[in-house]
Amino acid sequence: MIGKKRWTRGRKRLAAALVIALIGFVWGLMLWQLNLGQGLRRASYDLPFVVGEHPPPKDVVLVYIDEASHNDLDQPLAQAWDRRLHARMIERLGEEGARVIVFDILFHDENPEQDPVLAAAIRKHGNVVLAGERVRTESETGSQEILLLATPDLRRVAAGWGLTAIPTDPDGVVRQVRHSIPTDFGDKPSLAEFVRQRVRGGSPRPDDGGTELINYYGPPGTLTGYSYGGVLLDRSIPEGAFRDKIVIVGAKQQSGLSGAGKDSFATPYSQVRRVFEPEKESSTPGVEIHGTVIANLLEDSGLRRLANNLEFYPILISAFVLAAAACLLSPIRGIPLCLALGAGVAVTGILCHQLGQSLFLWTIPAFGQMPLIAGLSLGAHYIIEYSARWKLRRAFKSYMSEEQARQIDDDEVSLDLGGKELEVTILFSDLADFTTMSESLPPQALSKALICYFESATEGILDNQGTIIKYIGDAVLATWGAPLKVDRECERAIEAAIQMQLAGETPVTLETPAGTIEQVLETRVGIHHGLVLAGNLGSSRRFDYTVVGDSVNTAARLEGLNKMLGTSILVSETVLAKCVEPERFLSRQIGSFVLKGKSRGVVVHEILGHRADPDHAVRKRGADYLRIYQEGLAAFRAGDLARAEAC
Repeated sequence: MIGKKRWTRGRKRLAAALVIALIGFVWGLMLWQLNLGQGLRRASYDLPFVVGEHPPPKDVVLVYIDEASHNDLDQPLAQAWDRRLHARMIERLGEEGARVIVFDILFHDENPEQDPVLAAAIRKHGNVVLAGERVRTESETGSQEILLLATPDLRRVAAGWGLTAIPTDPDGVVRQVRHSIPTDFGDKPSLAEFVRQRVRGGSPRPDDGGTELINYYGPPGTLTGYSYGGVLLDRSIPEGAFRDKIVIVGAKQQSGLSGAGKDSFATPYSQVRRVFEPEKESSTPGVEIHGTVIANLLEDSGLRRLANNLEFYPILISAFVLAAAACLLSPIRGIPLCLALGAGVAVTGILCHQLGQSLFLWTIPAFGQMPLIAGLSLGAHYIIEYSARWKLRRAFKSYMSEEQARQIDDDEVSLDLGGKELEVTILFSDLADFTTMSESLPPQALSKALICYFESATEGILDNQGTIIKYIGDAVLATWGAPLKVDRECERAIEAAIQMQLAGETPVTLETPAGTIEQVLETRVGIHHGLVLAGNLGSSRRFDYTVVGDSVNTAARLEGLNKMLGTSILVSETVLAKCVEPERFLSRQIGSFVLKGKSRGVVVHEILGHRADPDHAVRKRGADYLRIYQEGLAAFRAGDLARAEAC
C-alpha cells in the first residue's frame, strides 16, 4: 500500500511534469517558428557535417582556374582569359573522354577573334554546358533585372545553359539546393539542375522552397580537382582521370578573377575551421559547391527536411517524454535520464543526417528544450522535496529542538505508515502525587502546575538533544536515537533527568481558593535502553510518530518503581553499561526487580547526581549517603545484618 505522503508527492510530480512539458513544448514552438531559434535550426543541419564525412563522388571532377594556372599560362589575374585556352581545354578533356563539360565561367561579352575558336570546340565535343548569371541593376527609373548569358553564337552550339546563382542563408552559409531560379523572365534552371537533366534526362524539377538541402561530402578540397594549367600542360594527371566524368571548370579565387565573379562561400565547415584550423581555407569555391550539388542530384543523395507540418511532432513528443523522465523519477535518476534522452535525440538526428539523408530539427529538443526542462524539473523537485521536508519539520518541531528539526532535512526520516526497529534510549517521567494535586487544586492552578512541569521537562530533554515523543496526561515519553541518531544517548538521557529533577526543586506559586501556596513539582523518571519499533504508527489521516515495544514498557515500569522505593531517577543496568563515562554520575545499585510483564529480573540503579558536583545531588543524597549505603549493602551481602541495619 502506498503511503498517503508518497501518493501525494507522486501526484505533485505528475502535475509538475505536465506543467513543465507544456512550458517545454511552448518553448520548442518558439524556437521553431521565431527568429530566436534560427541558430538552433541551422545547427541541426550544420553539426552532423563536423562529425563525419562522405566519400567524394566518382563521376564529378573539378578543373580549377587558380593562381598557379595564371602563372603557368601567362594570363592576367583581373581580366577574362583568352577563350582559345578554353577551346584547348575542351579539346583536351574531349580526348580524355569527358562525358559532360560544364563551364562555371561567364562568356557574356562578344570577342570576334576568339569566339569562333571556342564555338568550334564546343560544337565538336557536343556536350558542353555554359553558365549564366542573374544581375539586378539600379537606375533612375528603378531597379531592373538582366540575365548575363553566353553570346548567342556560343549558346547556339552549346548543350544548354543554367544560372549559377548560389542562394545563401542570412548567416551567409550555403545550404539549399535550387532546381530553378526565379527571374523577371520566368523560372530558369540552375546550372546543377540543367546538368542533371542533360545526364539523367527527365522533366525539370520545380523548386521545393528549401526542403532539399546540400549534402556536403567534406570540407573545401574534398571533391577531386586539378589545376587548369596542369591539365593543359599535362602535368601528372592520372590516366583516365576524366573518362566518362562530368568535368566542371571554374575559378578557385576570392573574387572577380578570370571573369568568374564572386567565387567563395561559407559552408557548415567554415565556422569550425575558422576556430580550430585557422591555417586552412575555410570558404568553399563556387565551382566545388556546384560540383557537390550536381553530384547530389545525380546520386539522389541530397538531404530532405521534414515537411513543415511534421516538424511539429518531434517537438511535442520530446517535451512530454523529457518532462516525464525528469519529473516522475527521483532527481538522481530522472535528471541523468533526461540528459541521456537529450543526447539520444542528438545521436538520432546525426544518424538520420549521416545515414538516412533526412533532416529534422533535433537541436531544438536536444539543446533547446532539454536544458530548460531539466532545469525546471530540478526546481520542481526542490520545491516538492522542500515542501515535504518543511511539513516533516513542522510535524517534529514540537517534539525536538529547532536544530534537530533542521537535521530532519538531511536524514532519511519517512512519514509513511509503519516503522522500523531501532535501538534507542527511552525516558519516561511523570509528576509525583499528581492524583492528590488534581483533587486538591482548582483547574486553573492545576493547569499552571502542569505547564510548569512540562516546561521544565521539555527544557531538560531538548537541551540534551532528546526528542519528545508525546505527553500522556502528566507523563512525558522521550527518546534518544529516534528519529535522529545522537552520540552518548544514555548519558544525555541521564543529564536530562537530573536537570528535570533539579528544576522541580524550585517551588511554584499557585493561586487557590484558600490562598496562595508553594508547590514543589517532583518528577519521577525511568530510563531504559533497548530495541523499539519507531515510526508513523498513526493512520493515513493522522500523523503520529511514536515508539512502541517492550523497552518502552520497561522504562515506564522503572518510572513507577520510584514510588515504591522512594527514589526519583531509576535506570536499568543496560543504561549505565552504555554510558561512555558512567563514573561521571553518582549512582547506587538497588537490586534486581522482576517488573510487571517480565519473567526475568532487571538490575536497577538510582541516579543521585553528578560525582563532580555533589552539592546539586538529587534529593540531597550526595557522596556521603552513597558511601554509607554501599557499606551497608556490602555488610548485608557479607551476612553482617547488624552493621547493614545500622547503615
